[in-house]
Amino acid sequence: MTTSWKFDLYIDGKWTAGEAAGTIEVIDPATEEVIGEVPEATPKDAVRAIAAARKAFDEGPWPYSKPAERAAALVRMAEFLEARSVELRELIVAETGSTGFLTDYVQAGGSIGMFRANASHIEHVVEWVEAGAPTGGPNGMSGTALVREPVGVVGAITPFNFPFMLNVVKVAPALAAGCTVVLKPHPWTPLDAFLIAQAAEEAGIPAGVLNVITGHTEVGEEMTTNPMVDMITFTGSTATGRRIMANGAATMKRHQLELGGKSAQIVLDDVSEEYARSIGFGSVLTHCGQGCVLGTRLLLPEHLLDAYKEGVAAVAPTIKIGDPRDPSTVLGPLIREQQRQRVESYVESGKEQGAELLTGGKRPQGFDKGFFFEPTVFIGTNDMRIAQEEIFGPVFTVVPYSGTDDDAVRLANDSIYGLGGGVEAKTTARAFNVARRIRSGTAIAQGVGGTEANGASPGNGQGPGWGQSMAGIGQQGAFGGFKQSGIGREWGRHGIEEFTEIKSISWS
Repeated sequence: MTTSWKFDLYIDGKWTAGEAAGTIEVIDPATEEVIGEVPEATPKDAVRAIAAARKAFDEGPWPYSKPAERAAALVRMAEFLEARSVELRELIVAETGSTGFLTDYVQAGGSIGMFRANASHIEHVVEWVEAGAPTGGPNGMSGTALVREPVGVVGAITPFNFPFMLNVVKVAPALAAGCTVVLKPHPWTPLDAFLIAQAAEEAGIPAGVLNVITGHTEVGEEMTTNPMVDMITFTGSTATGRRIMANGAATMKRHQLELGGKSAQIVLDDVSEEYARSIGFGSVLTHCGQGCVLGTRLLLPEHLLDAYKEGVAAVAPTIKIGDPRDPSTVLGPLIREQQRQRVESYVESGKEQGAELLTGGKRPQGFDKGFFFEPTVFIGTNDMRIAQEEIFGPVFTVVPYSGTDDDAVRLANDSIYGLGGGVEAKTTARAFNVARRIRSGTAIAQGVGGTEANGASPGNGQGPGWGQSMAGIGQQGAFGGFKQSGIGREWGRHGIEEFTEIKSISWS
């Protein structure tokens, strides 16, 4: 029998059904079975949660607590979630259809470490006070200090694809900075957010500091327009991001927006045919292509196209589609039927615009339940919809190009998006130099020419001033986009500083 989860809303330190007249049923995208339910929050519930967060911020003590005190609370949250890691993994697989390694490293356990990492950063990395040297003057000593303060009440709105990870990537740094939070997960994947609420309660986070509500568009509208909210952090589509910015304009809200992407994977002209055969479906097999930063465009030198096609023909029959609980499954389901229909519409548009369908493009045979779709590869041009618009499904668009670096860079940057990208060359140095020219917030430069592995250095790479980092994702670096892929950065020190304001205090 499938495990079932049921939660109430978490507002002002209390579990409540709120004003909800109905419930939101959560279904398993692989089986279409109901796995849980939560109350369907209303705008009135959102106002209650926002008011609780406002009071908790204005009256404290959370915003005025020491970084070490907040850090200790975040570690306690991590400990609670680590103790529930088996249940958390089961829930996320059932809620999202995520498979194997991705579930462990990104979706579930690998995200808990962000609580510990943010705890460490606020104690040892973030510079809360920058004091200038005092100077003498006619009225005695004077000087200036720059201090970081929490931005205030944060409304956090998250999507369905990586729900737990994205809930943590917003809640952990906001709490670390001393903010109070109202979290609204996507109505398709609300369940894991309430485990975070349980962790906050168990860790002794004061009432009102973290509130978790549900709901649809009208609840999001309340959060993004309410004058008691100081900042919105959102991950989702660029279209929704534009609306959120417009909603916040009247009260000049701060925004951290991680939006859409159509990232280009560039293969340079010095890689081998053998490597071209190995590319296959690229990263669109990851979570059935439901990732904003995934490389969904392959820019491939024309002389490597035949080798690439040979590789796809060889690997396509080996890709196992099915139950995400099966360790041998490579491709799980899309999140909902609406999403599958969206992918199908893009496949049709590719055909209509003259793209060559190399493989896939339809629902797999033999699946009576679940929102599955075959991994799909098109050969097309960069002006087609399948090369310009975010599909959010297992569809890979290959764009052949002349082979010159300038041509590859031009095509990669010919997009409204600028979230991610990658460059593969015979040497890492060449890949790095081309990656610098890509207008994106993140990029991967990879040398694929083949070299002998270097031996481990003494101490396994550790030494004075170095230490093993916490395991997991989102703890170092800075994640975000250029152009219409968003505003601001997440992860690491930069992710915490997004939730702060800088105040300059002159004294004499």
